[in-house]
Amino acid sequence: MSEHGAFVFAASCPPVGTSVLLKIDLEGIPDEIGRLPVEVEGEVLRVEQCPAERGMLTGGFAIQY
Repeated sequence: MSEHGAFVFAASCPPVGTSVLLKIDLEGIPDEIGRLPVEVEGEVLRVEQCPAERGMLTGGFAIQY
């Protein structure tokens, strides 16, 4: 995740051009704050379909917001 986009590891991906809403909770930034909810709307720019290696997700999609 960066200030302009993110890469989401996923078993299935939306098509390029799809509008998506990304919601995540960041924790421990700093610890006194607790959870910090982040919500951004963006568009799928790229999809990478890669076979799983050793049970880990290696494919996913990039979004720009």
